[in-house]
Amino acid sequence: MSNISGQRINWYTWGCALFAAVGSLLYGIDSGIVSTVIAQQHFTTYFHPFTSSIKGAVVSTFNAGAVFGVFFAAWSADYLGRKKTIAIAASIAVVAGIIQAASVHIAMLIVGRIVGGFAVGMMNITIPIYNSEIAPPAKRGLIAGLHAQFVGFGFATANWVGFACSYASGDFQWRFPLAVQCLPAMIVLFGIYFLPYSPRWLLEQERDEEALAVIKRLHGNIGHDDSFFRAEFSQMREQIRFEKSVTNIGWGEIFRTPSNRKRLLLAVLVQVFTQLSGINVVNYYQTDLYKSLGMSGHMPTLLAGVYGLVGPIANMVCLYYVDSWGRKKTLWITGLFMTLDMALVMGLSGAYGSSTNTVAKGFTIAFIFCFTAIYSLGYNSIHYIYVPEIMTMAIRAKGSAMAIVCNVIINIVFNQVSPIAFSEVGYKYYSLFICTNLLGAVVVFILFPETKGKTLEEIAQIFGDEVVVADLARVQEKVADNAGEHEQVEEATPQHNKTT
Repeated sequence: MSNISGQRINWYTWGCALFAAVGSLLYGIDSGIVSTVIAQQHFTTYFHPFTSSIKGAVVSTFNAGAVFGVFFAAWSADYLGRKKTIAIAASIAVVAGIIQAASVHIAMLIVGRIVGGFAVGMMNITIPIYNSEIAPPAKRGLIAGLHAQFVGFGFATANWVGFACSYASGDFQWRFPLAVQCLPAMIVLFGIYFLPYSPRWLLEQERDEEALAVIKRLHGNIGHDDSFFRAEFSQMREQIRFEKSVTNIGWGEIFRTPSNRKRLLLAVLVQVFTQLSGINVVNYYQTDLYKSLGMSGHMPTLLAGVYGLVGPIANMVCLYYVDSWGRKKTLWITGLFMTLDMALVMGLSGAYGSSTNTVAKGFTIAFIFCFTAIYSLGYNSIHYIYVPEIMTMAIRAKGSAMAIVCNVIINIVFNQVSPIAFSEVGYKYYSLFICTNLLGAVVVFILFPETKGKTLEEIAQIFGDEVVVADLARVQEKVADNAGEHEQVEEATPQHNKTT
């Protein structure tokens, strides 16, 4: 009898996934800390003149470093493994945090941001892949989605650290928040030894016995016998061996077959629409938005701190339901609600941004908060879940890298042009995101297949690939039947006692 529908996550799997997600916390802090740092008075005084173009460079060069980090991790995750890649990223992140916190001129700060972006780019591709590969199929959305959850916690932490430091004086006001980036990186470095290798990576390296031991520790509690983890091991091993026999190693494999080209298209689309939602424009420049609505003093950083809590809370709801809601439905519905919310923000900003109507301005801020809540109910976790799960083992790292790079490039463009756009056209800039969110909802509804509940190997069937192993439930039943037959044979065999 199959136990797949009743899969549980044991404490070992939780521990591995949560520890890996500490690297995601690093991503959130590194990405989010800049929004409060650039709002600190002592920071802008120290780096005077801090123009709009310099502000855009400080924010966007971080993502430029991430591009190189993503491509490095695409090689490293396959060659060295997911575990070692996370360790390398953490080491680089410590160096980056030290450079930024010790900066004495803007060039040094930008170099530190580039190095930090390199580390975060590595984390951003490797952690979702790792967690998706250690998760039981029915709970993969929850486990893989922890990356986005901890990114959100990191953003929130960065915002509150920035708010607290706004009461400090001197350079501490901005140097300490930049130094905080080192803490999660050091935690990852100290604990990485205890993290297991991905079982699928071990199988690809033909380290079968190690893979079986890891799978047993991860999923040995599912069911009343060992049929589930043995069936899972069998399905992984046979499918990975088959893929290795029919695929080529290299970047060209991504484009070789129609199914892989479709995977890449969907992966790029979900990453592109994530950025075209406008969420990072709001995240990075929210303090400027609050100032444009008349907020002053400590209020912009306080609002940024409250804003940072909204996303993680909403994301927890998404993680709880994502494996029952499904990926497709959640994405297109989220897109529609983000379109509506952005239209309300634009309308209220245009009508009351320059007025003295504090109630209307309060509603504008409320809808900005609603925007991050809606985004976190859908896109925030799912774009990290969907990309690695639609890729085969042969192209998972490389395909994920190409999709994430598209995300990062759009992020760079927005970070560079948004300060200029807000200064030139103001609230009308929101109209771009109204159009892109609506387009994203339509495209997802028409093109995207549903993947919830299937193993990573079974998803290949959705794209028309040949799958050499039956679905996991049938494999589990076969393994259980074989075990039962083996026990019956042993019971029927006479036992002869040896005499001395």
